[in-house]
Amino acid sequence: MARDLTIQIRLTKEEHDTIAAQARREGLGVGTYLRALALRNAFESSGSPRGRVFAALRRAQEHAKARGLDRLSPKDIDAEIKAARAARGRRG
Repeated sequence: MARDLTIQIRLTKEEHDTIAAQARREGLGVGTYLRALALRNAFESSGSPRGRVFAALRRAQEHAKARGLDRLSPKDIDAEIKAARAARGRRG
């Protein structure tokens, strides 16, 4: 059963500005961004099946970013997908 929960957080102006900038990059408001962040962290640390999926997704995102894949254009991404599918077809 879902429950409503209200949390108040006191932030300095600098902390708020930093969080607001991160939220804008994600296309979210500050409140929505903080809720999403709190939920993601709670799920990742829970050990539940959903938490393990969140943690695996985070690791995949970090791995892709470390390889520079976050800077690919949509056209480059499509080419990578096409090449991977072609390689999989040759193996299988």
